[in-house]
Amino acid sequence: MTLWPEGAHLTIGLWFDRPVLPSALRAVGDALEAEGGRYTGAVYVGPPAVPFDWVFDIEGLSHVHDAAASAVRDRMADGTAYRVSMALPGVGPAALTFEGTPGAVLPASGHPVDVVMESDVLFIPPEHRDDDERAAAQALQAAVLRYLEACCTALDPAYALVHVEEATPTPAALAAGGRLGGDVFVSRRLAGLDGLGTALADVARVSETLDWETGTFYSSDFLAETPDRPALVAAWTAASAVIADLLRHDR
Repeated sequence: MTLWPEGAHLTIGLWFDRPVLPSALRAVGDALEAEGGRYTGAVYVGPPAVPFDWVFDIEGLSHVHDAAASAVRDRMADGTAYRVSMALPGVGPAALTFEGTPGAVLPASGHPVDVVMESDVLFIPPEHRDDDERAAAQALQAAVLRYLEACCTALDPAYALVHVEEATPTPAALAAGGRLGGDVFVSRRLAGLDGLGTALADVARVSETLDWETGTFYSSDFLAETPDRPALVAAWTAASAVIADLLRHDR
C-alpha cells in the first residue's frame, strides 16, 4: 500500500496554536474518520517526542504496510506515527502527515498538520477544463471543503488553508515574510484581536467567504478566482503579519 498520493498534490494544512489531545495528528484523523475517511494500513512510525524538520529525517523511521485501523489510531495517539495513509470518499487516497519546517528542528507540536491529496482535475486551469472536468472539479472541491470544514469545526485551528503544490506556513514563517492566501480559514478566536478584523475585512472584499461554526473561510481561487490579484496579495500580506504577531510564543 502506497503512502503518498500521485501527481500534483492538493493539501489541507492546519496550524494549531493550542494543544490538541491526544495528538494533533490523531485529532485530525478522527475528524476525517467522522466524515467517512478510513485508514488503509500504511503508516510511517518512529520514536516518540523526537524533534525534526522533515519527517524523513527522523532517525529510526520505518514503514508498516498493513496495520489495523486500531493500531494506527494508537500510534497516532502515542506520538509514534508520523505519516498515515487514508482513503477519503469523494477525494481518493490521502496522506495525513506533518509539514516540514526547513531550518528549524521542532517537536511534532511545532509542525502544521497536512492532509495531502491528489489534485486531479483541480490542477487543470479552469479555462482549459471540458464539461466533464468542470463537473469533476466541482465535486472534488465540495468534498475537500467538507473535510476542511469538519476539521475546523471539530478542532478550531488558528488557521487552515487549501493549496496546490505549496507549503503550509508556520507563524514563524509568516513573521519571516511568508504569506497566507488565497484559500484560508481563520478562527474566530483570532479575528477580533489587535487589528486582525480590519485586515481580514480587506481580504473579504476581494474573496468569496463562507462563515463556519468556528471561523470564516476566505477563498480567492478555490470557490472563485479573485478579479483583483494585487489587492488580494496586499490584503493577505497585511493579515499574515498580524496573525504572525498574534501567535508569537513570547506574547
